[in-house]
Order: sequence, then C-alpha cells, then structure tokens
Amino acid sequence: MLDDQEPFTKFEPGQLITAEAMNAMQGKMRAEIASQITEALAALVEIDKSKDSDALDGLTAEDLLQKFLEQAMQQFPSHTGYRKLFKVLELNERNMIAHDLKLCPLVDLYELMAFPVLCANDDDTNVRPVRFFLHHTNESRQQYKGSVIVDSELERGDPHYRMPLAGLLDYLGVAYNDETSLGDLETELWKAMFAPPNDPFDNSDYCHSPWFERCCREERTVGSLKSKGDWNDLWCKFKPIKTVNPPADRISDDGNTESVRHPRGVQVDHHDFDQLSLTLKEEIVSPIGTGNDAGEPQPLHLMVLLKV
Repeated sequence: MLDDQEPFTKFEPGQLITAEAMNAMQGKMRAEIASQITEALAALVEIDKSKDSDALDGLTAEDLLQKFLEQAMQQFPSHTGYRKLFKVLELNERNMIAHDLKLCPLVDLYELMAFPVLCANDDDTNVRPVRFFLHHTNESRQQYKGSVIVDSELERGDPHYRMPLAGLLDYLGVAYNDETSLGDLETELWKAMFAPPNDPFDNSDYCHSPWFERCCREERTVGSLKSKGDWNDLWCKFKPIKTVNPPADRISDDGNTESVRHPRGVQVDHHDFDQLSLTLKEEIVSPIGTGNDAGEPQPLHLMVLLKV
C-alpha cells in the first residue's frame, strides 16, 4: 500500500505529461484500490448471530411495527386540526376557547353524563355519581356494605363506556416510564385532562376504584403492572352523549321537568380564526329529591370536539 503522501506517478517541474504516463498512472491507481479492498475484506471478522437479535426488549419486529403504528395513530389527530376538550359551562357565562387552529373549526358537543360508582380514597369508600372513573377490568361488579353495585351497561348488555388508560395517557402527552408509580401517574393524568384550554373539574367529578386505591397504597409501578398483566386492564370511564333531533321536554309524574336533550341549549360563537366561545343559554336545575342542591342551577359538563 502506498503512503498517503506518495504519488502514483512522479512528475518533475517542466516535464511533459504524455498519454503513456497518464495510462500508467491509472493502472497503478486501479491496482492500489484493488489491494486496499482485498486487505479490508481480509480484516472482516464474522460475528455469530445473537440468539435474541430478532427481538428488542422482548418484542419481535412485528410487535415493534404494531407499537409504532399505534403511537402514530395516537399522534395523528394532533397534526390534522383535531381537538378534544373537557369544558364546564355556567348559565349565560361566555366560556372562551383559544384553539389556535387558524380556521373556524366545526364544533361538536357531547354532554358528560354522571354515573354511580364505588369510589375509594384513603379509608373512605362510598357510592356516588362521577363523570370520570379509573378502574380495573375485574371491577365490573363492586361490593359495598353488603349490596352489589352492577355496572349499568354490563347489566343491559350494552357496549362499555371506557378508554384504555395507556392510550389516554399517550393522547394527553403524559410522560412516564416503568419506574413511575400508579399514584403519580393518576395525578399527572388529572392535571393533563383539566389543563388549559380544558376547564378544571370539581374533585367530586372524578375518582378511582378500590383496586386503584390498593395499588396506590402499595406504590406499584407501571413496570410491575405490566409484568403481572394488569396494565392493559386499566380503564378510564366517561360517558359523552349527544341527542340528535330530540323531542320536546316533558313533565314527569313527580312534577319534575325531564329533558332528553343532551346537551342542552349552547350558543357557539367564532370570534376569529383562533378563538371561539361557548355559552350555556338554558338553565339546568337538579330535579326535586336528588340531593342538597335540588332546585339549584347546575353547570353543564361537556366533551367538545373541534375539527378543521
């Protein structure tokens, strides 16, 4: 092999460069290149194929592809002019939304219905209505003070109202790893769900199940939940409902006004390409006999979908 500074053919100052000399130089160059390739090939060392080289973190190529596709689909809405927001409207109070979509989006409204569940918090366990509920698959039947609370949609054979916890965390952009505790993860979930441009919900509007409470006390991590097969059995239940072409309200036998319109009268105003507002124009009153706030005006809880 030639030295890096050594010329293939040496020419003296003033020497005539002939075709024969140039051809000879090209021959030397080809020979040198062939020599270097031969030496490089001889230096190669074959490495035995690792037994788990077809897997990464226990995942095969097909598993990895599916995981990447799922993550891409979760990120897709945020890049296509789509927003999902949780809002709380008070009567005749304008609720501003800075969506920054650079166009006037289509607005679709769904009322977040309350549903009874068995909530657990420290040593306090009680049945109460909520709008968001974290639970495990095996808690479809919840025992409380000798009675059984049956999840209504299971009792009727209807489809579930629930979102996988992992998917919801990814959609909201909540960062976590296998060392993150379930308690910390829940705290970050509620913070992300009710951060601007969403509205803060009252603490009474959401809770978790006894299974979650026990795991939080034990400080179980995401990694331990995955290893025991519980991670994909964690859900967040909420019930967004919309009535299309509803009939008129009616008076029930107990004298209460019953509405089958969900949501009630809401005014939507587009202020510019980046802002809109929602205003509740119809009073919502709790029926008589439904608690201490019976007869009092109530807020309207919404899931708002924006699309351009």
